Parts: sequence; C-alpha cells; structure tokens
Amino acid sequence: MSLRALDKKTLLSDATSAGAGNAFSVERSKGWTFVIATTVVGTATIDIEAYIGGIWFVVHSQDVSAVGSFMIRDDHGHYEKIRANISAYTSGTHSVFATGSVDSL
Repeated sequence: MSLRALDKKTLLSDATSAGAGNAFSVERSKGWTFVIATTVVGTATIDIEAYIGGIWFVVHSQDVSAVGSFMIRDDHGHYEKIRANISAYTSGTHSVFATGSVDSL
C-alpha cells in the first residue's frame, strides 16, 4: 500500500495585520483541509479564498477571538489558486495552513 501524496502550503505565517497572504497555484491538488491557528489572543476575520476564472471567491470565513485552532474541510475543492486573507483585524497573531491531496479522491 502506498501513501497518498500531499500538497502542503502555509497561506499565512504569524500575520499581525489585515490583508491577503501569498497565493499558491494548486491546480494539481484537491480535497483541502485548512487550519487557522491563533497563537496570540486577538480578534480577526480570516477568509479562505479560491481563485477561479479570474475572481477571488471566499470558500470559508472564520471569526477568531481566542488562542487555538480551527479546522475547515473542503473535500471536493479543486481550484486554480488558494490564499488566506485577513479581512478584518483588531489584534492577535494568526497563521493558516492548507493540505490538499495530489492523488485522485
């Protein structure tokens, strides 16, 4: 039995202000799991976004207000690009990680 290959991306790393992180081309991956991690208490709205046909769409929007992690599953998501965007920021330190499958689901 062989292991499934995974596509791992860091969409935001210790972000402390509003704005979008780097965009990643992910056309060869699907079935995404996103983790939003807050390491310094604060409040923010973090959007997981997908680029399709020249437009950024919000796949999931998460309000965070405490230290901890949130996991978002998107089993069927298959996108051109993905990114994380802090659309509202008051305080805190936030990271977003994404893992997709490069194998057929």
